[in-house]
Amino acid sequence: MKRHSNCQISHSQEGATLIAVLLFLMLIILVGVIAVKSSITSLRLATSEQVDTLLLTSSDNTNKNIENIINEAKYENESVKLLGPLGFFGYFMNIGATSNRGDQVVFCYRPRKNYFFSMSEATVLTPSNKSKLIGGANASGGFCQVNNAEDFVNARQNVMTQVSVTRPNTVSIPVTPFGHVPLGQSITSDDAASSSPNFRIHSTSFLPALSSASDSEITECLKKPSENASAIASGVDNDDTSEITYFGETRNECLAKIGVPAKVIVGEVQLENMNNTEKCIKFGKGSGKISDECQKILNVTANGSSK
Repeated sequence: MKRHSNCQISHSQEGATLIAVLLFLMLIILVGVIAVKSSITSLRLATSEQVDTLLLTSSDNTNKNIENIINEAKYENESVKLLGPLGFFGYFMNIGATSNRGDQVVFCYRPRKNYFFSMSEATVLTPSNKSKLIGGANASGGFCQVNNAEDFVNARQNVMTQVSVTRPNTVSIPVTPFGHVPLGQSITSDDAASSSPNFRIHSTSFLPALSSASDSEITECLKKPSENASAIASGVDNDDTSEITYFGETRNECLAKIGVPAKVIVGEVQLENMNNTEKCIKFGKGSGKISDECQKILNVTANGSSK
């Protein structure tokens, strides 16, 4: 009987040891699962922050490039294009361009090309979200195409940036009395150069590869305006009073709905005319010759002869 009792005690101890080992293993597994989940969460947070920084930088670089083209002398040729009749600023400032208020000039930013902007590769959307002008060699016009490698801002082909430029209706821009008129200019002049026009630039950068959305879904989002008509124009269209302004889904809202990571930077821009004077001939202690700058402007030699 004692032997049988000793045998029972031995089996009981072996069972208790097995249970303790199993509990210890379960504890190790639980700790491992928690550690893995924590690592995945940290990785997702890091990736999200990297994506946000990448998109923000891309959008900011686009706006900065526009500023540099207008302000720096070395980009004079590009500046003339943007301010001319076939530029996105000139489109709103030329004679008869009052009816263009509220339109959005849309183009895909392609910094790897040797030019910044071409109206032949842009699309103009009206406040009612209709295409007024579609250029380019294909139907994409000013909309970025996910399947086109040239439409990505970098060689890694991960980020795209679509830009919209508009000149809001004056009634939707809060300004101080005569705040749009620069000093020394007449407020009654009809000359476009006599005012400081206001513009609004939307630069939307997005990462199509981080979304399960199809190319066609992304393209449909890119065809939507950057903002609702209420923010850029009031009332009905100036040319067609029966045309209703657009109050539907915006580009950014559409991209967010289909799960495409995107970041938009909105820039309020005011162009001002800078009057620079150049003294062509310095008399007295001067040489009496025409200055180099005036020679370029007048296309003459230092003595005043035609080149």
